[in-house]
Amino acid sequence: MTERGQATVEYAGATLLVLALLLGIGAAARASLPRPATGDRAVLELAERHAPRFVPERGDDLRPVDFRLCRSSPCAGSGPAVLFVHAVRRDGFLYLQYWQYLPESRTARTGIPHLDGAHLDDWEAVIVKLRGDGTVVGARASAHLGWSGRHPWWELAAADWAPYPAPVYRAAGSHAGSFNRQGIDIAGDSWDGDGRPVAVELLPADEARTTGATFDADTSPPWEKDAWSNPETVITGRSGDTAGYARYARLWARFCAIC
Repeated sequence: MTERGQATVEYAGATLLVLALLLGIGAAARASLPRPATGDRAVLELAERHAPRFVPERGDDLRPVDFRLCRSSPCAGSGPAVLFVHAVRRDGFLYLQYWQYLPESRTARTGIPHLDGAHLDDWEAVIVKLRGDGTVVGARASAHLGWSGRHPWWELAAADWAPYPAPVYRAAGSHAGSFNRQGIDIAGDSWDGDGRPVAVELLPADEARTTGATFDADTSPPWEKDAWSNPETVITGRSGDTAGYARYARLWARFCAIC
């Protein structure tokens, strides 16, 4: 009787040991499995299918770069090209935002910074709008104070989505975008010819946001712009910005004899 009781206890102990080992193996296996992607990283595969193809204007040798690694024009001339992706779901639509960081911007070359529109830390974007079933509504590209869609940026047109996919033309110096080669900066502005496109890598924008990096006072990173959470905005700046100077470009377009 004693031997049988001792055997029963030993059997129960062995069973518990095996069970503990199995539970430990299961927990280790679950821990080794990759965790599902969250935030902007979760849409990178989808974003890859809709990524814009940029055609830079001839003479513009800067590539969009990772600001965490490069903050100067020399390294942006040869470094890896990247786009920061941010996704917004709103009113049944998915908006994929592709943000470019370039170390500097200069619209003109008079030598007077304010007239040239010169500043450091340039952020430009393309937003692609998708329906719930994945079909593309259209896209628009940032340019100066507004967005280029079917209309030029200075119109500040609401719900202005151009047919997409389509090449995105990027002006030399200012890096303003448009789906038309002509008049990207202002009406009548001539295109100097197509430069060579470069392959880009997509990175999650929300992870870049957490770096705490600071930028030039005359610009703002994507997460401080109205478009970050409001992709239908007509401005490219912070919420509440009236983009008042766009009216001068609009007047020029209306009265320019060569346009």
